[in-house]
Parts: sequence; C-alpha cells; structure tokens
Amino acid sequence: MSCLKFFGRVGAAMMLIFSTLGCAGEAAVNKVPASFPYIQYFGRWDVRGDVYRSGQGATYIKVVFEGTEIKADITGADIWWAVSVDGEEFRRLGPVKKNAKPLVLASKLSPGLHRLTLVRSTEGQAGVAEFRGFILDKGARLQEPEPVKKRRLEFVGDSITAGAINLAPYNGKNYHATEDGNMAYGPQLARLLDADFSVVAKSGGGLVHNYAESWPPTGTHAVDLYGWTFYYEDFRPDNLVWDAKKFPVDGVIIAIGTNDFTDPNRQPTQEEFQRGYAELIKRVRQMNPTAKIICTEPLPVWLPSEVRGWIRETVEAAKANGEGEVYFIPLNEPTPLLEPGDYIEGDTHPSVKGDAKMAAYLKDKVAAIMEWET
Repeated sequence: MSCLKFFGRVGAAMMLIFSTLGCAGEAAVNKVPASFPYIQYFGRWDVRGDVYRSGQGATYIKVVFEGTEIKADITGADIWWAVSVDGEEFRRLGPVKKNAKPLVLASKLSPGLHRLTLVRSTEGQAGVAEFRGFILDKGARLQEPEPVKKRRLEFVGDSITAGAINLAPYNGKNYHATEDGNMAYGPQLARLLDADFSVVAKSGGGLVHNYAESWPPTGTHAVDLYGWTFYYEDFRPDNLVWDAKKFPVDGVIIAIGTNDFTDPNRQPTQEEFQRGYAELIKRVRQMNPTAKIICTEPLPVWLPSEVRGWIRETVEAAKANGEGEVYFIPLNEPTPLLEPGDYIEGDTHPSVKGDAKMAAYLKDKVAAIMEWET
C-alpha cells in the first residue's frame, strides 16, 4: 500500500512530509504528488485521483521548487516533452514510454529556488500521458507558485497548429520525433503576448474531410474534437467531454482547412466547407460564451484561392447571426506570408523558424482584436 493511500489527503504540508519519509519497506523518496496544490496545470487535463492525464498537445505544468535536481513521474507512449528551468531555452526530452522510469528534468542546479515549465510537445494522437508527481532532493519542497498570467488563448487546428514536422523531415517512421508543439506558432504567439495557452489540434484533421479520408467522410472532425478533453479517433460513449470552465480562455484562434483540400478527386463545395466552418464557430461560441473568436486563413498557398473568401464570408455571416465577436485574419494577402525556406520540406509544414514568423505576423493583429497592450 502506498503512503498516499494509507494516510489519505491530510493537507499539503503533511503529504509532502509523508512522501519524504516513506512507508515501512519502501525506500525514502521525496515525491510530491500530482495533486499537490502548488503545482499549476494549463490546458486540457483530466484528473483521476492523484493522476493527471493529458491527451492533447502542448498541455503544460509550472512549479517553483528547491534543490539541485527534479524528476517527473510521467508515463505515456512515444510522447516527447520540453522543459525550461529559470527561463532558459526549452530542452526537448523523450520519448517517454509506458511504464517509464522517472524522467530527469534538471540536475546539477545551484542550490536554492528554481522555476520550471514542463510542456508536452507531442500531439494527442500519440496517446495519453499520465503524470503522478515530482521527485525532489531530500528535504526539498515545492514553493508557492508565481501568479498565473492574466491572458489566455486557445489554438484550434491541424498538423500546423500541432507543430508537426517543424523540426525535421518525416521519413515515414519518425512523425512524433519531428514534432514540437511547444514551438508551433500558437505557443510562440502566446509567449509574445504574455498569455497562457491551450492547444486542440490533430494532424490530418479537417472541417469536412480529413487527410486520406474516404468520401463521404464519417470520421471525427474539428467540431467534434473541440468538444472533447482528449484526442479521439472514433465516436465512443466514454469520450471525455471538456468543460471549458476548467480552463477559461479570452480568445480562440482557429487555423484549419488545409486537409479538406488534399484529395485531388473530391474536394468540399463552398456550401460544405462554409457549413463545416460555421458549425465549428458555433461550437466554440457555445463552450466559450465571452471569448473572442479569431479565424485565420489556412497557411499553405496551394489551397484554392477562393477559400480565403469563403472563410471571410463565414465570419461575416456568423456576426450577422449573433455569434458575437468573431474576426478574420488573412495570412497570404496580398502576398504569401512564408517563403520556401520557412518550410521544412515542400510547402505545407513550417519549420520552427516559419512558426516564429507566423507568430510575429499575428502578434499585433491579435493584440488589437483582444485589446491587449504589447
């Protein structure tokens, strides 16, 4: 029987003491459970007792801790993470496997207080990650966290929003190894705007038609995925429904539509595409009654030129139908936003540098809509 099960939840301080001392027959380990109140969670998390579960990309954790080393009791399946200590550049760690040993996040630090951010950099298709807590130096403790930011954004999209293939070319086997959702345009933009963030994105996902999906499309699409806590491939009665009150956001940025046009034999009609887009706007509004909704043009320039106009018209129709504050930002008007060198390969997935360029382009435009000073 574990210490936590034996003693129960007897307060934050007592939990830390018991986890440090250990139980009879167990090695003394200074483990802080995932439910400890000084641990901050951002994005879509599901809580099962002392286990915090992540099934979306770019969910993250923040703590302030004492000591020279910190580990995470975290498991998953082919999931990568990114860590930053004391504001340093993010380092990518992984992939974390199922039943993995504690992941060393930082070691050989100077004694004293340190700030840590741990971000999942692999999208939800890689599976569910389970976080059970941190392991600290003997006698070290978590300290009261820093105040959360006053701004929050959520990013909805496909592989580009997920950060797919922004590190290196895909060779048919290394998809998740080439993906860093923490450095996709959304998290980069949020950091430029001093905002916390959530990401709901699926590689291959579309409004009407997913990549490689047959016609008529019957899979899960953006409007379905937005309503769930985790990524799910199928419709199942036990899919977790997301409660937006758990992580309320000020604005939702939508960047989707690329995969709808990847089938050379059949593409959505204007009516089909606009109906799908309008349904997504409606779902976002239902779940976020007061948030501003910002729709962006899909990034790749090879999409049919009329798609930009279709989205603009859909946004204007949503406003006319009472959806509240809905906005449109074109990316490739009058010229393409990114140059060929801003993509890893081809003309679809930007590199981290291309993601940064997209974030910089959107910074002032989003700030103006949100009425945020920069």
